[in-house]
Amino acid sequence: MKRNISDDIYTYLLTEIREHRLLPGGILPSESTLCRQFYVSRPTVRKALARLCDGGYVQSRPGVGTYVSSGRAENDFQSSKRIIIGIDGVDFHDEYQYYAPISLGARQAAEEAGAVICLTDLPELVNHPERKVDAFIATRVDQDKFEQARKLQQEGTPVVLINRFPKQMDLAWLSVDFQYETFLVINSLIRNGARRIALIGRQTGNITSAGRTRGWEEAYRANGLEVPHHLAVDFQDFRSNDRTLPEFFRTAGVDVAFVSAGYLLPPVLNALARLGVRLPEDLDVICFDDVENFTETIGVPVSCIRMPLRTMGAQAVEYLIRKIRNPECEKVEQTFRASLVVNRCKFLLPPGSAAFCRTPVSPDAEPPSLPRRIPG
Repeated sequence: MKRNISDDIYTYLLTEIREHRLLPGGILPSESTLCRQFYVSRPTVRKALARLCDGGYVQSRPGVGTYVSSGRAENDFQSSKRIIIGIDGVDFHDEYQYYAPISLGARQAAEEAGAVICLTDLPELVNHPERKVDAFIATRVDQDKFEQARKLQQEGTPVVLINRFPKQMDLAWLSVDFQYETFLVINSLIRNGARRIALIGRQTGNITSAGRTRGWEEAYRANGLEVPHHLAVDFQDFRSNDRTLPEFFRTAGVDVAFVSAGYLLPPVLNALARLGVRLPEDLDVICFDDVENFTETIGVPVSCIRMPLRTMGAQAVEYLIRKIRNPECEKVEQTFRASLVVNRCKFLLPPGSAAFCRTPVSPDAEPPSLPRRIPG
């Protein structure tokens, strides 16, 4: 009998609703996201959504999307005695390699503790108090939304931020030091002979990407070199113009391309392929994000900085459960170390060493004059 993918999608979403991973009032993943997730067409997804609508589990609102309805789902939710922890990152398919490990670690820790994880986001919780959760993990809340997170916590919902650092606010956080980890890698590249290191995805506003930009700049300064700002390509420039990157790589003559985030890697690789650039013979590529599985799948040697995202998701849940049970417990403020996956990068591997290695320790300690920092 031919497998019915529509039934699989229906069962998946129904389970997410019944297990409270999607709350009453919460928005379902978009049709395009479900199409990519299950490798199907929109009619197949719409058939599954129609079944959920017929069963009273979801409702569709033009211009808004499909959301979990009250009624059956609400009754199930209210009768649950388990701790409900919300987490954001619902529809960020482009950054799957970032959100998926966090979610996996959080779900496993929640299951062990008898709690459940549900998908929601900060505006939903702040603007619709009836969609209450017991605690909230924020993975994509930037500085302009810190006050909202603080408001949610003041109203009785403990919050922990992942890879964000809320200065002078009573919010817990778990973070990698993006500036420090970037500095260490760029510093090592420079010490091993690389001089023209391109920064692909320069940003100054986003709290995480800005730290990576500063780390790149500081590595040059620490080695007594002028910062090559002409080798930095702004995120907005090449996301809006697909000719920007090929033209840059054709004329810049770089030794290494440092890509500031995993979701920026595909356009970089596409641009290099269009130019016939060979990796790593002509150019080394390093990405700040765990893209090892992706690059292994496509057979392209890319080194990467890997964050302990699964551990961070698990520890976020463990902290929130402690906070729920004991509101007076001390808030967590923890900086995690990243690890480096080196894949045939001549500026990171000693001569004669293996072409591929992983290390839990970032390369080369920083000069004594450089202070250890956290993103902010």
